[in-house]
Amino acid sequence: MSPRFARILFPLVLVVAPSLSHLLSQPQDPTPAAAAQDPKAGAAAKEAKVRELLETTGAAQMGKQAMEQMTQAFENMPGLPEGFLPKFLEMAKPEQLVEMIVPIYMKHVDTADLDTLLAFFRTPTGKRWVQAQGPISKESMEVGQKWGQELAMKVMEQLNEDK
Repeated sequence: MSPRFARILFPLVLVVAPSLSHLLSQPQDPTPAAAAQDPKAGAAAKEAKVRELLETTGAAQMGKQAMEQMTQAFENMPGLPEGFLPKFLEMAKPEQLVEMIVPIYMKHVDTADLDTLLAFFRTPTGKRWVQAQGPISKESMEVGQKWGQELAMKVMEQLNEDK
């Protein structure tokens, strides 16, 4: 899942998902008082839900996707030192990105919203949404690149006409 996809998807789901509360397949935090008494248990349960959300939505694959994109960029980059790419691939650990992202979700998404999101992504619609995101992201990026190139050409033409 690309960061652009995440910025688009998660606010959308947070708006739509509350209206899908009848689809919840798990009860929301049945014992919030117990979590308050044992904050470590509550945090561990929330972290497990964050990790499940990342896996369910494909966001857990971000590190791998980012590494593939960086590898392609490095392959096209002139002047890299000899042996850089093999050493990069050897040292890269895509799962490290997930470890860095989990605390961000822990900070910004509450447990009730995690439950609602997980319920949505477990539905057939949620699963289809996740599957559609790859092609949507790819095609959106292509359209955005084409738009940017065309706009840049128009700006250059306009600057030449203004001279």
